Amino acid sequence: MSRATSYVAIAIGIAFALLGCGPASSSLSAVVPFGIDLTGMWVLDEARSDAPPDQEAALQRIKAEEIEGKQSSNLGSILYAAQDFPVISSQRLVIEQDATSIGISYGDGQHRDLIWGLQTRAEWKIDAGWEQNRLVVKSVVSHTTGTEKYQLQAGGETLVVEIAIRAGPDRRSFRRTFDKAR
Repeated sequence: MSRATSYVAIAIGIAFALLGCGPASSSLSAVVPFGIDLTGMWVLDEARSDAPPDQEAALQRIKAEEIEGKQSSNLGSILYAAQDFPVISSQRLVIEQDATSIGISYGDGQHRDLIWGLQTRAEWKIDAGWEQNRLVVKSVVSHTTGTEKYQLQAGGETLVVEIAIRAGPDRRSFRRTFDKAR
């Protein structure tokens, strides 16, 4: 192989490698499925929902670990799950959805606006979009990851939210069921 051909082959190889290093893309669809609209006020059905994490018990566990000499990372604690994922403790949701975004009010002044696709909010990396007929919100920060899946049931009168959280070594999942307010 001639020297010129070698240089061309190397240049082509580098070009292909650089193309593969482009910006990350969302693993979720940005197209709202036909007929799926989460807009409305949703009231928690406590009988069909998991209880939120016991923050007092989590705080006691962290204190006990510190007394035993174990290092506890507050960033990686389920203690903050309700703060970082307010849907697990909300009594009601108010949702506004359009073709490109969604706004969710959790009560007590907590609100989140998301566009479909990848975004950064404070230190969180978020991927929001659609997987079949479910809204999926994937959130990642240093020691914590969470996935929220919102799905309509019962002809659009029930909203089921499944939340899976990994905070440090802890893993928890919650299922919250909301009924549409009339």
